[in-house]
Order: sequence, then structure tokens, then C-alpha cells
Amino acid sequence: MKIQIQGSIAVALPPPIGDSLIGLVLVNNLVRNGYRPVVFGWVAEQLEAWFPGLTVGYPSAYAGAFDTVIELRPTDFGPMLSRSGNTVCLADLPEYGGSKHMIDRIADIAANVFDLRHVTHSNGLVVPASVQRGRCANRVVIHPTGSHPEKMWSREKFLALADELKRAHLHPTFLVAPGEIATWRQATLRDHEVHSLARLEDVAAWIAESAWFIGNDSGPGHLASSIGVPTLTLFMRRGLALTWRPGWGPGDIVLPPNVIPFGNLKERLWKQLLSVSRVMAHFQALQSRS
Repeated sequence: MKIQIQGSIAVALPPPIGDSLIGLVLVNNLVRNGYRPVVFGWVAEQLEAWFPGLTVGYPSAYAGAFDTVIELRPTDFGPMLSRSGNTVCLADLPEYGGSKHMIDRIADIAANVFDLRHVTHSNGLVVPASVQRGRCANRVVIHPTGSHPEKMWSREKFLALADELKRAHLHPTFLVAPGEIATWRQATLRDHEVHSLARLEDVAAWIAESAWFIGNDSGPGHLASSIGVPTLTLFMRRGLALTWRPGWGPGDIVLPPNVIPFGNLKERLWKQLLSVSRVMAHFQALQSRS
């Protein structure tokens, strides 16, 4: 299937951080091929300084302004940007499905659906000059939460992992959303740092100035990978990891041992099966390669 891009272009990004960063792969390819899309979504708004050449818009100022509106998945505001009320939704395309990694799918859509010639897997993120990469050489950012509770490893195990990192003479710091910090006071009682940053650009800078990132399958891991910080991501099962693992910078995944044959049971028991020692061993392997 081929789609010809005509006239003015908007790209409406979905709210999740990881999905937005993956959607920006298409935006970057459009720009590389001479198009000038206007990008909408809170992730693009708050990371505008990290994407040079990106034109960010606010929906209220662009009602009915575009001939072509592209969405990764349906958004609340995409149709209102379109002159016709219609959008091109990538999730509806056959190329969006299958077993490939999500970044590969978007690159395939760029090349084979939109017929772009110079296609990259990069989303175009550039660390601003004001941010000093790796300034805190021993700091390990731990992101212990996420938008899906079933994908979140247990709090006690994350705390135990932080204890192990300290014993290895590293500096673990927990990074949580502003609404989550009250529930993570337990970490401070165990003499671990807990940080909460209101804006995504500040989260990006904190990660960029760190040495490693460990977290659940969630958006900040994709952000760390985009920045190029070595990233270890905890997954409940391999199928999810093959599709959604952070796919830009150096990184690895860690899964529970494959001792249960049934998928539903794996998802229910993965937190119990994935041990602190297994995560620490995978981190040390990643650390030795970084």
C-alpha cells in the first residue's frame, strides 16, 4: 500500500512517552526527505529543545489547518487538525502489525508506505550542549514504576537491587513521577535517593548526565535509549521484549527464567520468578560492555 503525502502535514503523537519517541522516527524521516511536518503532543512540546529542526504546534492554534494528518494511533486531537476530519492512522496499516520491533515497523512504513528514500531508524534526538553527558559517572537511574502495574517489578526487589548497586560502589537513584513520590518514601528511609522532576526535559537531562538506566518496560527506558545511556529493561515475557525493547542506544533486557510453559501464568508469576541476583548479573554484564 502506498500513501502519497500532499499539502501541509501534521503528525499527532500519542500520550505515552515510548510511543511518541517511536513516532518521531517517522517525523525524522519526513524531515530528512524534505517535508516540513508540524508535530503535536506533550512529549514533543517538552522535548522540543532535544529535537533540532522539529516544528512543534499546539492543537488549539491549528484547527482544520492540515491537508494530511498522520497518527501513530488514534488521538483525541488528530481529527480536529485535519481539513477533512480524516487522518492516516499507522496502526490501521498492515505494515504496523507482525512480529518486528516497533522501530523497524515505522521505518518500513516510512520506506514502503510513504515511499521515502533516505530512511533511518533514528528519531533525531540530540542532547543539548548545556547537558553534560555522563557527568555523574557512577550514577544508576532506577525507574521502578510505569503506566501498567502488571509490568512493574516489586518495590522490595527494586530496593534490594539498589542495595546491591551500593555494595558495588555505584550510586543508585530512584526516579519517579511527581504523583508517585509519596509512595516511594520507603526508599529514602533506606538511605536511597528519590527524585521527581516535573518536566520531561529535566528527566531527559537527569538521565543523560547519568551512567546507566534500569527500569520496567516503560517510556523513560525508551528515552534513555534515545539519549544513548546504557539501558537494562525488565520484561515479563520475551514476545513483549522483541517488539518493545528500547531500540536505539546500547542496552539489554532481563527476563524471568523460562520455567513456566504457559503465557498467562508467566505474566502472573514473572515478578516472583525474576530475582534480584538475576537482574544484578545482567546489569553487570551490561556494565562490562559499556
